[in-house]
Amino acid sequence: MPNPTDSSHAAPRGRPPRTSRPGRATSPETRKVPPTASAAARPRRHSDLPTASAAARPRRHSDLPTASAAARPRRHGAPPAPEPPRKAPEAPRKKERNAAETKRRILEAAVAEFAAKGFDGARLGSIARAAGIQQALIHHYFVDKEGLHAEVVRGGLEAMTEGAWGLLSQMDAPVADRKGKKRRGPAELRALAESFVDLLLRFFATNGAFLSILRHEARRDTDGPIATKVVADNVAPVFDAIVARLDEMRARGEVRRDIDARHLVLSCVAMIAFPFQEEQFVTSIWPVDWHRPEHLAERKKDVVEMILARVLP
Repeated sequence: MPNPTDSSHAAPRGRPPRTSRPGRATSPETRKVPPTASAAARPRRHSDLPTASAAARPRRHSDLPTASAAARPRRHGAPPAPEPPRKAPEAPRKKERNAAETKRRILEAAVAEFAAKGFDGARLGSIARAAGIQQALIHHYFVDKEGLHAEVVRGGLEAMTEGAWGLLSQMDAPVADRKGKKRRGPAELRALAESFVDLLLRFFATNGAFLSILRHEARRDTDGPIATKVVADNVAPVFDAIVARLDEMRARGEVRRDIDARHLVLSCVAMIAFPFQEEQFVTSIWPVDWHRPEHLAERKKDVVEMILARVLP
């Protein structure tokens, strides 16, 4: 056993003996774990601990949701929080405009269908497809085929009847001659004749489909054609009113006393309507386009002259 005092076992020269550092424990418990030690054997440091999730971690003030201006209590002296911008109100839907456009398309398609096939041959399904709508909308606006057909005829007559009532107002306007009597002279009668002929020419020249519908109606084997009733309800009052005005003018001596007002009005309508009602027949004997403006102007002038030759005293 070596002698602790033996000089051969003394610390090498020039190298001081190992001593523990002051203030540092040298016990085995505090020594570093060798690098080969496993993670399980190594005591866990703070940085090795699993990070707490946001749910488990106590929420800091900055994590809390920010209160809206409306929910935060106003501090004393603070200006009021601005109100959030209000959503602009939606523009009202133009239901009336859409309904009017739908009805217009239905009536336009119905005019073509009734003019080509008549009432009995027309099909609501074909009209709906031509108008680009569901057939149920036809029933919604017009109830059934009879209602739609009646509206087509009524619309066809509307232009003529509205203009005729305007003509009647013109006939009722008082005219005073040099002696102060209400009496129309040749100039006023010419103006009335031109207005009447122009009204009828525009109607028959632009309503060929409507005239075809009336021809179909005349051939229908039925006790009471709808179109006939509509014409009677809308045109007959105008016809009677014009006849009454002519009778008054005859009584005042403004027109000849030997004229029959009913025959005169009917003859005027026939002279204007015939080239358009029987266009195929007329063009076979006189091949001109009766819809051209120059031919309409010539026809108007000729008919007016015939009317004046018959009525002027």
